[in-house]
Amino acid sequence: MEGLVMEKIDKSILNQVIIPRNPESYKGNYGKVLIIAGSNHFGGAAILASSATVHSGAGLVTVATTPEKFTAINTKIPEAMTLDYHNKKELLTAILDNTVIAIGPGLGTSSIAKGLVKAVLNNTKTDQTVILDASALTIIAEEKIPLQTTAHIILTPHQGEWQRLSQLEIPEQTETNNFNSIQALNPDAVLVLKKHHSEIYYQDLTFQIEAGNAGMATGGMGDTLTGIMAGFIGQFGYSLATIQAALLIHSTIGDRLNQKHYVILPSNIIEKLPKYMAKYSSQDHES
Repeated sequence: MEGLVMEKIDKSILNQVIIPRNPESYKGNYGKVLIIAGSNHFGGAAILASSATVHSGAGLVTVATTPEKFTAINTKIPEAMTLDYHNKKELLTAILDNTVIAIGPGLGTSSIAKGLVKAVLNNTKTDQTVILDASALTIIAEEKIPLQTTAHIILTPHQGEWQRLSQLEIPEQTETNNFNSIQALNPDAVLVLKKHHSEIYYQDLTFQIEAGNAGMATGGMGDTLTGIMAGFIGQFGYSLATIQAALLIHSTIGDRLNQKHYVILPSNIIEKLPKYMAKYSSQDHES
């Protein structure tokens, strides 16, 4: 599509999405999120994604992972429930029972991981949101798995993962080429392309954030964004605005921390989420 105009995402989106909570509410009002992540070698990714989901306000969070990581997750994130993703019956029940499913951080590309990705895409429905990240994107590219689920689909690749999925070399990842590629994969999917000044593609709309910094170039930063996005959609609902707000608050906190920190750790951003969400929900922009 020629003539795409990339719109800048304004911080007013944060006030629009992050609204004060109803005093008469309970955890069930803020979404049920399933994080399918982690493996023996990459347990930290599951912890970061799940911790970000909890800290960004999801009501109920379940982490489907390998049992070897249960203790670490239960210690670090006691608010989250754990599930053995090798148990196909329990996993299927969880897939059907959660409103938001994020899959991929630290999952690896084993035959088990491939089965998990297929299980999600084959069993999710129209009222659910599926966030495909990291290893899930690699598996979809390698196995040529069609993105034909009726659920809302969000792809969150960095440029290397997008290259594998779209067959576009990084210099070829122009607005028009990216648009055409996501249309070919699934015309109703949202592409969140993680890069310097990350971009969002949805149908005939394109957006860019003017936030983020080199201090955020740290392992686990993408896993954290996935968790924030899952938490935001769980409690605020699926919408383009919700996706924009999740992307923007991630980088906005990173920029604030970068004023005093040379390197920004994902865990530092996660710790600040409740504070910044409170500020934007009350229209307060001061630090």
